[in-house]
Amino acid sequence: MPASSDLRLPTDFAPAERLSAAEIAKQIAQLGSRENLQRLLDTMPSLVVILNAERQILLANAAVKKLACELQRESYVGMRPGEFLACRQAASAEHGCGTTEACRTCGAVQAILGAGAGQQTAKECRIATVAGTAYDLRVTASPFEWEGRDYQFVVIDDISDEKRRNLLERVFFHDVLNTAGSLSGIASIIADEPALTYDLKDDLLLSAETLVNEIKSQRLLLAAEHGELQPQSEPVVGAEALKNVQQLYRNHPAAAGRQVKLDLSGKNCTVKTDPAILQRVLANMLKNALEASPKGGIVWLGADAGADICTFWCHNDGEIPREVALQIFQRSFSTKGRGRGIGTYSIKLLGERYLGGCVSFTTSKEEGTRFQICLPPA
Repeated sequence: MPASSDLRLPTDFAPAERLSAAEIAKQIAQLGSRENLQRLLDTMPSLVVILNAERQILLANAAVKKLACELQRESYVGMRPGEFLACRQAASAEHGCGTTEACRTCGAVQAILGAGAGQQTAKECRIATVAGTAYDLRVTASPFEWEGRDYQFVVIDDISDEKRRNLLERVFFHDVLNTAGSLSGIASIIADEPALTYDLKDDLLLSAETLVNEIKSQRLLLAAEHGELQPQSEPVVGAEALKNVQQLYRNHPAAAGRQVKLDLSGKNCTVKTDPAILQRVLANMLKNALEASPKGGIVWLGADAGADICTFWCHNDGEIPREVALQIFQRSFSTKGRGRGIGTYSIKLLGERYLGGCVSFTTSKEEGTRFQICLPPA
């Protein structure tokens, strides 16, 4: 690496410098009795790699080689872990894995840097891939010395299934119990005061519809997670889609003390898409915005038609902190406590993989927060 810090490559977190292919080959040769070491690595069921000080892969076990075939990787030697796994952040960075601002929140990079500093470090991380899939990983990195050189022994366990199951179950039961509690409360009032039945019948119907919608939403997300969702496209009028979502959340617990308003001032648009999936995307945008708004706050829904794009958006006055914004679309990341965090992830998953749209957001203290999905018009 360059001796002067003035010559170092620009980075927003970890050092960006790499060794050349020739230098990497020399390091691999210097690992000594690689056959015995390779046999040892291959006995481990987890993904195991040995990295150099530049965080580049030198050796890997059979589990990594199998994954490399599945990912159609001709070689992993010289790559960094995030690059091997096709991390979206790594792919967008000029100098690859570990060098973006978002990498500061990555548990994998943190663990590897910890090992580079001489400490065994274990961290969990969430990786969103270029293909739109997501990994939840537990990364344990340990420093070791071999013939006077420092290396890192990194064990990667895929805990995606465990995280996914726990997350979906917790979110599902949390939301269903909230809705069922509202339904039960209304039923109790009617039982005690039958004369109020007529006054409460609309609330009772809406609560029942909300409960059914929560169950349908869970089924939809599970199908999307397993790649089994088959979108059914038909013309959808933007204004009507917004009104349906507004009505859906009229009596939702998240809307208590808050207003949901529609901005229909722009040119109305019609898109050809799956109405149920679009409704779920917009509903999750709205729910997140309501939960982020104080009592008395206003959340806006809108749809604007452009020359070749239709933009559905949701706005609230709050600002998302930078550290949160960097992880906003990661599955299971949430500021709402353990077991939350599926909303923004599902917006990205459903909106891009299944509707073929582009999901993004902007946030600032002056302008508030706006989530949007852009879809081609019908």
